Amino acid sequence: MDALVNGRGRSNSAPADLTSLAEPRQPSQESQETSGERHRAAAYSQVAADAAAEGARRPGVLEERRRRVGAVAADAAAEGRRREEEAGERGRVAAVAADAAAEGRRRPGVLEERRRRVGAVAADAAAEGRRREGEAGERGRVAVVAADAAAEGRRRPGVLEERRRRVGAVATDAAAEGHRRQEAAAEQRRQDEEAAAEEQRRQETAAAAQAQGQPEVRQRRRGLRRLADAGGQLRRVAGKMRQLLATSSKTDKAKKILDPPDTVANRINAPTEGGVRTQAQATGDTGQVEATAIVAQVDTGINAVTDVLGVVNDARALNTARKGRKGVGPESHKPRKDMNGKPLGVVQNVGMVAGDATGMANAAVRNAGHLGGVSALGEATGVFSIFYSTVIAARDSTVLWKTYNKNRALKGLVQGPSGDASGNEGQLQYVHDRLGEVQRRTAGAGPAREQEGGESDVVAAEVGTAAAELGAGVLEVNQLLHAELAQIIQYARHKQHTKMGKRIASLGGNTVRTAGGGLAIAAAAGAIAGPAAPAVAGAAAALLLSGALYKGARAGSNRYVAARHPDRWARPTPAQAEAGTERPDAAAAASAPAPAERRDALKEFFKVTKSVQQGERHYMAQKLYALAAGPDVPASRNAPDGVRESARALLGVLKAGPSQHRKTPEEWASSLNDPAQQSAWEKEIANQLSSA
Repeated sequence: MDALVNGRGRSNSAPADLTSLAEPRQPSQESQETSGERHRAAAYSQVAADAAAEGARRPGVLEERRRRVGAVAADAAAEGRRREEEAGERGRVAAVAADAAAEGRRRPGVLEERRRRVGAVAADAAAEGRRREGEAGERGRVAVVAADAAAEGRRRPGVLEERRRRVGAVATDAAAEGHRRQEAAAEQRRQDEEAAAEEQRRQETAAAAQAQGQPEVRQRRRGLRRLADAGGQLRRVAGKMRQLLATSSKTDKAKKILDPPDTVANRINAPTEGGVRTQAQATGDTGQVEATAIVAQVDTGINAVTDVLGVVNDARALNTARKGRKGVGPESHKPRKDMNGKPLGVVQNVGMVAGDATGMANAAVRNAGHLGGVSALGEATGVFSIFYSTVIAARDSTVLWKTYNKNRALKGLVQGPSGDASGNEGQLQYVHDRLGEVQRRTAGAGPAREQEGGESDVVAAEVGTAAAELGAGVLEVNQLLHAELAQIIQYARHKQHTKMGKRIASLGGNTVRTAGGGLAIAAAAGAIAGPAAPAVAGAAAALLLSGALYKGARAGSNRYVAARHPDRWARPTPAQAEAGTERPDAAAAASAPAPAERRDALKEFFKVTKSVQQGERHYMAQKLYALAAGPDVPASRNAPDGVRESARALLGVLKAGPSQHRKTPEEWASSLNDPAQQSAWEKEIANQLSSA
């Protein structure tokens, strides 16, 4: 009984064994468990032997002992299963759950693995419970065998030893089976623990990789957001640029405002500053060198802003030319010319901006205390000066050659004395009206002469006299029209002479400036010293200043005359009506505003942003169109065919003929005879008469 009680007590220790499944078991523990199993098997054998001996000695007690052994075995098995299941399940599940919760708080990524391990531990606990139940059943069978052995011993005392041996063999087999199952369970636990550890390492590696990759992902996302923001800004800038390049903007006015100070800075201050700085460096006057550095930085800043505006204006003109170069009307000629010339203009202005930037940087270095500047920046400024001066000189050479050829062609068109060019009194329209009246009277004189013929010699003489007077009037009017045409030709030649003079001055100035750029490079490198470079720069500035002064004075004079004497170059012919119909009278078309006071006219002289809408060039263009257009145009209705052909020949010389407009002679003549294109043709002719 003590052995049974002790065995039951040992079975009650099963929950502790189940709880220990959550932890790795050491080899010493496993050996102790194996030894315990062997001791229990030996105890069972001893219980059976004692029961057999007791049965042999006390046959009356056999049945009671069998019942008590069965009850004890059943209670032990039931109690062991219950306590093992409850305690093992609660202990292991609670421990694993606590570990999983703690590990989950530390490592959120391992939570799922801990849940899986809890489930595995629960399954192991259930299997262990079934194993313990099997062992308890085995012990019950041992007790039954012992009881049977005791009964058999009473019936057959000789068989007792055999039964004892069989009981011992069964106990030994049970112990061996228990040991095998324990080893298998230990191996399974070891494999599960290794798999769990491997899975944990994998998850930790993945979590570490994810934690390491998150900053890269965030950085990549930030980069993508920056790219998106930059793309949006670029789209807004591109929209602004398209808007800036599509229409005439404030950059035109801004450049016109900055042109006078830019001219002063570039043509007067810069050469003076270079000479003064050279002299100050030779004498060691650091104060003078510092003063020239300040002036240079201010001047180059003005130059840079002006040249940037020049880049914008040329780019806008090039964009407009690109859109209008495929047109077919008179207004399509200028876009095609700009497509040929404006790219070089953009390149020229970009080179000037680069030269201004290096010059400004060098001046900033001198202002910072390094009075000698940086030789590399000085050399770069000289290189850029050579570059854009060469581009300008090449453009001037091309334009000069074309202008010379145009002037020679105009010289061959001069015919007869020119009319009075001192002012405009509406003479051309008066001549046209008078010629029309004479032509109508001449056309009616023939039938009158035939009707009166043979009736009276006096009447015939009067008719002949009237016809002779009409013929003389026609001749006089034709002479006046030819005089008008000769006046236009002389004006065109004058504009070509002016254009050649300005281009020669520009060509000479830029050629000298190219040499000055080379001297500036040599001076920056220390190869030469002295006033040679400033002297050459001053000569170039003087030549370029002459052209700038003439251009500014001429523009101011035109504004002054337009304000002070608006009738001098008032429109000589009817203008194109807004609805495409001719105006009721020429006087209304030729009306001009009232003359301004001298003081107001002087104010107009200095308004550099204002353009003259009706000047001498527009006046000559309107007269030439009136002589060259067809009879469908009100301003050219009464022009003789001979005068019209001469005027159209002049248009061809002025580069406004059929080839320049990509038309056949018939299409070109039809375009001239279209009243709806009068304004476009007058603008085209004015552009060709320009000396720019």
